[in-house]
Amino acid sequence: METRRSFIQKGGLVVLGVAGGIAGAEKVAAMSARRRKLGMIIDLNRCTGCQSCVVACKGQDKTVRGQFKTRLLTVEADDSPARLVFTPVQCNQCDNPPCVPACPVGAAFKLDNGIVVTDWDKCRSLGNCIKACPYGARFADPRHGRQADKCDFCLGRLEKGLEPACVEACAAGARIFGDFNHPQGEFALYLRKRKLAGRKAELKTGPNIRYVAIRRGQGGVA
Repeated sequence: METRRSFIQKGGLVVLGVAGGIAGAEKVAAMSARRRKLGMIIDLNRCTGCQSCVVACKGQDKTVRGQFKTRLLTVEADDSPARLVFTPVQCNQCDNPPCVPACPVGAAFKLDNGIVVTDWDKCRSLGNCIKACPYGARFADPRHGRQADKCDFCLGRLEKGLEPACVEACAAGARIFGDFNHPQGEFALYLRKRKLAGRKAELKTGPNIRYVAIRRGQGGVA
């Protein structure tokens, strides 16, 4: 299975929106006429806490033991009878990502489609971006000199026309992936009919993972 690191090394970034003169330039040109802003909606009312997204992400990227690009937060709702609320979390692909200006060598940057990535040819394992992320979404990969890694919406899968592994694995349909600039299908319906919120909205990072809060009790976005 192709990892994100091997995909980028083969030029996948160019295919997905970074200008350049290697194979895939035709796809970049086609995308330029339709600028994308990729994101995800997570309906907490549908999430059952099954951890399928976590397992699928782990299988896709094969991170080392104890490191996860997707995690599941669990809190007890203020309901009677008692119940648990599950909140899947990962990199929010922010409009204003604090990790990008925190990197002094320019290794962290945003693609034209809104995904925040790291150029490992530039990354010097300084850890600034990891500390700057207010969501705890980045980590140092010990297999690659402790260079920074995180969720990137499964870049290699997107290039093949597939959805992120976590979306495909969610049997409850709690994760809906789409384009905020050109929404279609269920993604568009959620944008029109549901009230959506990002994590830690007060930070004004512009997260592009949006949540539908639970409808009962006092639960919300963790």
